[in-house]
Amino acid sequence: MKKLVYGLLVAASVNLLFSCGSKPKPEPKPIEEPEVVEVPEEKPPVELPKTDNSEALSKTENARQAAIDAGAKETSPVQFAAVDKLYEALQAQAKTGADVSKGLEDVEKRYNALEKYAQAVAAKKRIDELGLASADQAKYDAGCAALSDLEGLFKEANLTGDSMLAKADTAKKSFDAVLFTGFKNLAKDERTEAFKAKRDADSIKAGVASKEAYDKAVEEFRAGDSSYAMQNPESAYAHYKTSKGQFTEVYTTVLARREAASKAMEEARARVAESQSYAEKADVETPLTGENIKGIEAEDAKLLEDDNYADPESQQADIPESIDMNTGDEK
Repeated sequence: MKKLVYGLLVAASVNLLFSCGSKPKPEPKPIEEPEVVEVPEEKPPVELPKTDNSEALSKTENARQAAIDAGAKETSPVQFAAVDKLYEALQAQAKTGADVSKGLEDVEKRYNALEKYAQAVAAKKRIDELGLASADQAKYDAGCAALSDLEGLFKEANLTGDSMLAKADTAKKSFDAVLFTGFKNLAKDERTEAFKAKRDADSIKAGVASKEAYDKAVEEFRAGDSSYAMQNPESAYAHYKTSKGQFTEVYTTVLARREAASKAMEEARARVAESQSYAEKADVETPLTGENIKGIEAEDAKLLEDDNYADPESQQADIPESIDMNTGDEK
């Protein structure tokens, strides 16, 4: 029995030894190395290059002043204030160095458009006052249509400087064409009237009797011809009108003097005739005798200076009666 128990214990021990020997040893844990965090090197902030907007700002400011000079503040106050608001915002951005050239270009065109709009409105008013629309009715109608279109654009949200300027330019050019043709017609008629006034002045030899005033009228007339040749019929019209008035005044003044002189001569003749009759009567009643009687001139005495008048015909200005009203050349 003892041997059996001893055998079992030996077997159990052997079994225990084998079971322990077959269990694998645990693997060692890897050593965790600390994570290396790279700290970025601090660099100074990069400054973006600033844009020089000075030239664009100067052009826009000049356009704004031109619009003011043309009367845009009065003609279109609401639109002018709106463009000013855009301009002020761009000026503020320009101070930061931002590139605002495109925006300033648009604002410049808006000011240009308002300038031309004011000029077109003024031109239309002159045409209406002078009754010149019929001088070129097609152009007048085109100008009116362009003005109406532009005023319609003022109410649109997507308004641009280009669209404004296109309509304003059409309106101004159309009305300018009407004024040009209208003043050509007026200048032609006024030149004819001025030449008639000159002819009247020449008929009474005004170039001799009132040379200075006559020469001024001639100079003004020739200035009209010069302006017409330079394609400025409005200026030509003004010169012809002034010349006509001057020739008329010379004619009236010289004629009045001549009429006064003629009347004085008639009165003098009447007095001479009366004196002669009285002298004849007195001579019969109390005859005079002897020579060099006091108060009586000698028979050969020179009572008046020699007449030194210039040739009236040579004093007349040589001005062509008509010129080619298309070119200004003399005919």
